[in-house]
Amino acid sequence: MPLKQLKYLAISLLFFSSFTTANSYIQTDADAERVAQVLKENQPIPDQGNGTFINPLLPSHYHDPTVVRVNKDYYMTHCAHDNRGPIIWHSRDLVNWRPLARIDSLAGVGNIWATDLIHHDGKFYLYLPLRMRNPTAPEQHLSFSNYVITATDPAGPWSKPIDLGNITGIDPGHIVTPQGERFVYVNKGMAAPLSRDGLKATAPAKKVYNGWPIPKDWVIECECLESPKLFMRNDWYYMVSAIGGTVGPSTSHMAIVARSRDPLGPWENDPNTPLLRTWSRDESWWSQGHGTILEANDGTWWMVYHAIPNSRRSSGRNTLMVPIKWTQSGWPKVETSTSKNPPYLIPAGENVGHGMPLSDNFKTKELAIQWDFLDHMPDHKKRIRSGGGALTLTASGDSPKNATRIAQQPVNNSYELTVKVETDKGTTAGMGMLSSQGFVGLEFIDKKVIHPRRGRPVAPLKFKNNKAWLRVRNVDHDVTFHYSEDGINWHKHEWGAALSTESTQKIILYASGKGKAKFKDYQYRGLN
Repeated sequence: MPLKQLKYLAISLLFFSSFTTANSYIQTDADAERVAQVLKENQPIPDQGNGTFINPLLPSHYHDPTVVRVNKDYYMTHCAHDNRGPIIWHSRDLVNWRPLARIDSLAGVGNIWATDLIHHDGKFYLYLPLRMRNPTAPEQHLSFSNYVITATDPAGPWSKPIDLGNITGIDPGHIVTPQGERFVYVNKGMAAPLSRDGLKATAPAKKVYNGWPIPKDWVIECECLESPKLFMRNDWYYMVSAIGGTVGPSTSHMAIVARSRDPLGPWENDPNTPLLRTWSRDESWWSQGHGTILEANDGTWWMVYHAIPNSRRSSGRNTLMVPIKWTQSGWPKVETSTSKNPPYLIPAGENVGHGMPLSDNFKTKELAIQWDFLDHMPDHKKRIRSGGGALTLTASGDSPKNATRIAQQPVNNSYELTVKVETDKGTTAGMGMLSSQGFVGLEFIDKKVIHPRRGRPVAPLKFKNNKAWLRVRNVDHDVTFHYSEDGINWHKHEWGAALSTESTQKIILYASGKGKAKFKDYQYRGLN
C-alpha cells in the first residue's frame, strides 16, 4: 500500500477511535472498517490529506447528483436506472462521502431519471421522473410522470412513490418560497405549482423559462434544456440548468444560470453564461454540466455536478465539485479553470471517512449496499441469496445478458477481480464486465473455465470438482483472464480481450443455465 494511503489509514483509524457524536447515523467501528477496506482496495480518494481535494468526489457512473444540506450534514443521491433503488450518501464536509442506505421503496418500480433531493419542515422529499412499471405486466410501462417520495430520516424508510398528477417531463427541480408556496420545475422550462405538502400539482405545468441561445458554431448535441435546480439568495430565485446534451460531443453539455424575483419568472440569464462548460476536448473533463449550487456550513458556496473523464466514456459521468464565488452584481461564478483538474480547499466540517467497499465476503443476509440487480426481479429474494460466506444465485437464462446477476460500478481505471465459484452440473458461473458492447469475462461450467469470446476457448486445466477461482484483470481497457484450482497458484488464459472506451462498464457476477452457483470471497482491487 502506498505510504500516503498508509498515513491516511492511520489518521482515519485514529479519527474514528476518538470521534463521538449525537448523530445516530454514524457507527464508528463500522466506518473505521469501511475506510480501511476502501484503502485496501486502492480506491481513489478525493481528500489529499493536506486540506485539499481533487475531483472526482465519486468516480464511476454517479451521474445527475442532487445534494441538500441539513444543519451540519449533507445528503446526496443520483439518477438510478437500476432496479434496487438509488443510494443515499452522507457527508459533513462535502468531500468525504459514505453510503448511508438504498431507497428500498424504489426497488424495481421502474426507470428513474434525474432527481431532486430537498428538505423542508423536518421532512425529506425526493422528486423523481419515473417510467412506472405496470405491476400486472412487468414488461410494460405506464406513462412517464413525475413522482415524489418522503422520509423523516434520510436512511429511510421512504414512502412509496406518489404521483404529482400528470406532470410529464424529466429532471424535476423544487423550490419553496418564504411564504410556503411550492413549485416543481421540469425540463424545457416548464413549471407547476404544488400543494403545501408538496405531494400534488395544483395546476398544469406551463412554460416559464426559454433557456439561453447557444451560439450556432458551438459543437453540441442538442438544445436539451433540462435539470433545473433552484435555490434562493438575497431575495433572488436562482435556477441552474443544463443545456447542450448530456452524452453528445465532449463540448456539448454545460451549466447555465438565471435569476428572478418571482419563482415563476420572468427569468434573467447571467450575462456571463455559461456558468460551466468544457471548451475543448483536450480538457481533463468532458461534458461538464447538471449542477446543484449550495452554501456550505462555513459560508462558502459550491456546485456539485457531473462530467466524463477525458477519453473514458466507459467510466460514465462522475460526480465532481467546484467552488462558487459571487460577483458584485449577484451572479455565481466558477473562477478556477477546471481544464487541468486542480486541487481545491475542503470546506470546514468533520470527515466521516470516504468511500464504499466493493469487495464482499457475503456474510450478511442482506445483500451488501454496493450491489445492484440491473433487472426487474420480483422474485429476487428467491434467486439471489447472501449469507454464511456465500452468494447463491439460482441460474436463469443462457447468457450474461439474461442470467440471474448482480452488478456494481468499478471506480478505478485499472482493477482486478477475484472470486471463488462452485456450481451445480449444467450451471454456468461467470464474472466480468458488461456494457452495451457485450460481456468481457470468464465463465466456469462443468469443471471447465471458458473465455466466452471468439469460439469460447476452454482453458487447458481440467478441474477435479465443480470449484474454481476466477480472476479478471483490466489494465486501462486491456483485459487478461486467470484461473486457479486453489486460489494460490494461478494460470493465465492464453486469450485476452479489450474493453470499449465508449460504453459505460459494470462488473457482474451471474449464473445461467439450470441449478445454482455459489460465489465466495469476492475481491476488488484497484491497480492505479
